[in-house]
Amino acid sequence: MIRTLIENGSVLQIVGTIIAFGLILASILSLVYIIVGGITFILSAGNEERIKKAVHTVRYAIIGLFVSFIAFFLVSWVSKLLGFPFDLSFSTILDLMNELFTSLK
Repeated sequence: MIRTLIENGSVLQIVGTIIAFGLILASILSLVYIIVGGITFILSAGNEERIKKAVHTVRYAIIGLFVSFIAFFLVSWVSKLLGFPFDLSFSTILDLMNELFTSLK
């Protein structure tokens, strides 16, 4: 899919794919930071400063994930409002994730 997109795709399709990759990356990083914050919270052993740091890590990871999804929906909404033919949907994102994970094997 990526090779055919680069060879035969239009600029709007490439931009849509870059936005989808950005959302995938933001989701994965948010998940990693939520896990790191949870582990830090568990291993804090009652230390108030480490607990606050862990809670802030989880909180900001969730806020970042929320902001990235809002940005995705705003880009989709503005592109439809302006009439750009973006093919930016969750099925496109799932296809990209599937191709990305199969290429990593």
